[in-house]
Amino acid sequence: MVEEKQEEAHNSLRDNYKKQEKEGSFSPRTSMKKVLISACLLGENVKYDGGNNLISKNKFIQILKEQNLLVSVCPEVDGGLSIPRIPVEIVGERAINRDGIDKTREFKAGAHVALDKAVTKNIKMAIMKSKSPSCGKDYIYDGNFTKTLIKKDGITTQILKKYGIKIFTESEIDKAYAFWKQL
Repeated sequence: MVEEKQEEAHNSLRDNYKKQEKEGSFSPRTSMKKVLISACLLGENVKYDGGNNLISKNKFIQILKEQNLLVSVCPEVDGGLSIPRIPVEIVGERAINRDGIDKTREFKAGAHVALDKAVTKNIKMAIMKSKSPSCGKDYIYDGNFTKTLIKKDGITTQILKKYGIKIFTESEIDKAYAFWKQL
């Protein structure tokens, strides 16, 4: 049922976009609703291990991608960290890698790159990678590198939320779609 509604909305969006483009009345700020998204979810190999978390086979994500409505971010890479890199978890308010080296500065720099992209493109929502020390929403790893989760947001998600950007994870695509429709 949700898939049918998404397809109907996507067809409408596609038709409206084509009409506006043909008439020359297309305006990204008034007609199209861009979404910030973790780069790894789009299949970009930016994870700490050089891999990705591809979800772009989802119809909603496919349509957003086709219509150039996705703004890809990897706060860790944007903040200056390499690929691959030593895994990082949040300890208190610090981003510490498995070797004990503080990477908070890089995490915060990348978070501000994400925020800047969102603000300059008038973005109201983001789809972020769950459990990530940067992008995680609601739950992230506890800082002991034992795969134990704690209730907390990643550094980028904290900053985006502070500025009123609604955050969803890859497991909340239906909720993200519903929110996006009402923007």
